[in-house]
Amino acid sequence: MERRIIVFLVLSLTIIIAYPVFLEKFAPQGTGSPKVTLSPKGTLPQMAETSALGKNAVSSELTTITPAAGMTVSPSGPATPVVTKVIEGDLYRVVLSSHGGTITEWTLKKYTKKDDKGIEEPIQLIQKMGKMAPLSVMVSGNAAFTNLTYSLDETPVRLSKLKPTETVTMKTTNAAGQTLTKTLTFHHDQYHADIRIETDALKEGYQLSLGSNFGINNWTEAFGGAIGSVNMVNGALVAENPEETDITYETGVTWFGLMDKYYMSALIPNSDGLKVTVQGISKTEVAAAISVPGQSARTAQFVLYAGPKEYDRLSSYNKYLEESIDFGWFIFGSLLPVRLVAKPLFYVLRFIYSLTENYGIAIILLTIFVKVLFHPITKKGLTSMKQMASLQPKVNAIKEKWSDNKERMNKELMNLYKETGINPFGGCLPMLLQMPVFVALFNVLYVTIDLKGAPFMLWIADLSDKDPYYVLPIIMGATMIIQQMTQPSAMDPMQAKIMLFMPVIYTFFFLSFPSGLVLYWLVNNLLSIAQQYWINKQTAVTVT
Repeated sequence: MERRIIVFLVLSLTIIIAYPVFLEKFAPQGTGSPKVTLSPKGTLPQMAETSALGKNAVSSELTTITPAAGMTVSPSGPATPVVTKVIEGDLYRVVLSSHGGTITEWTLKKYTKKDDKGIEEPIQLIQKMGKMAPLSVMVSGNAAFTNLTYSLDETPVRLSKLKPTETVTMKTTNAAGQTLTKTLTFHHDQYHADIRIETDALKEGYQLSLGSNFGINNWTEAFGGAIGSVNMVNGALVAENPEETDITYETGVTWFGLMDKYYMSALIPNSDGLKVTVQGISKTEVAAAISVPGQSARTAQFVLYAGPKEYDRLSSYNKYLEESIDFGWFIFGSLLPVRLVAKPLFYVLRFIYSLTENYGIAIILLTIFVKVLFHPITKKGLTSMKQMASLQPKVNAIKEKWSDNKERMNKELMNLYKETGINPFGGCLPMLLQMPVFVALFNVLYVTIDLKGAPFMLWIADLSDKDPYYVLPIIMGATMIIQQMTQPSAMDPMQAKIMLFMPVIYTFFFLSFPSGLVLYWLVNNLLSIAQQYWINKQTAVTVT
């Protein structure tokens, strides 16, 4: 029985902890993303078994030519200087370009990250101009409207409560006399812009691109959810990244986007039935575009969201954008049991935070709540382990006596368990029942942006970042050693020596984990030690 406990702990917990290191060093970034199927509004999503979505190669539609910096090429004349316009609100800074009528910068002012020198800098949702720029418009088979110069007023705009919105119009005409107008309305306190595309005499239809990697700030944080393409198609959240190929969703797209762990961009069309193409450019570059047929209305409207994956903000759009936060992640996929547990825990954590205004304290109180909730199950499991430990001399005697007869040995062991009324699996079952809660808490603390920049106390200034002085991981490792010493064990000497390495291994991995996660594990260990001490005082086990 003790061997099974060891195997269970080592395989499940070590895989969870070791996976980010393995992924960062060996796995291709941006691949292997999970698929999740979303149930009707008001219910939780289910896992998608298969996908019947068609695939088409339309890379020629998503091809553009990038001119020299600061210049754009007109189809009927010489190079024209590029005009830029800055729109700055309370939450973001956006730069528009007359070259292609595109977005060249989208900066989040309230979210930062450390650069190579450790200096905090604002989050840039457009890291570099890839193959496609956001809001590029292409006509089937060519880039006719992508490289044109659009009219653009270069006067900068500062939005505020006194000036809550700003509408910017960009217009161009191609050599054939076809006109295209982009109208963008920005809001000072929102991360979205209202997009209106008007065309004249454009019977071929066009594709509106979300751009390359727009919304992906970091490709390396692939642990704990999908990075890259994300689409809500026929009520299913599909996170699938093609590599140097295309995937086309013919119908049923509610919205499509690009995302990493904390941020995303998404384009929400105002009408249904439009085709969306996701283009895999390389392992770490993906683009997406939506096709507007020429026979449809000459005016198409969209909502462009580009910002943090804040749960309440995303859910306010009533388009299931909040499902991009993968509460159900577990190793290589998204699991319903984990999601069923994670969301309530997320709500409880935020409720406690509303009372304490400190996520560190909220994590401590939530850990205590979960520990108390599972105390009856834990007590039963620890009592069973203690009973097994007291029974170990008789178990060893049977194993020694019948070492040459495995069948007789197993029979005698079962008779012993039956006579004493001890369940050899009694210590494992409580662990299995608590595993979804453990993984759910892991997800809540790892993938939600709420902890980003949230201070705890003293030297812990950001619960989403590692402990700068490694104090919490070291204390956590020490508590694991104490926990091993207080926990009843029926291990042989070799197994005991192996288990002594576990605190060292865990401490090593936890050195780079977010301090919020380490704090949770540390508090959980301390409570487990206190719980074991109390159970030892209350329970006297004798085996006759």
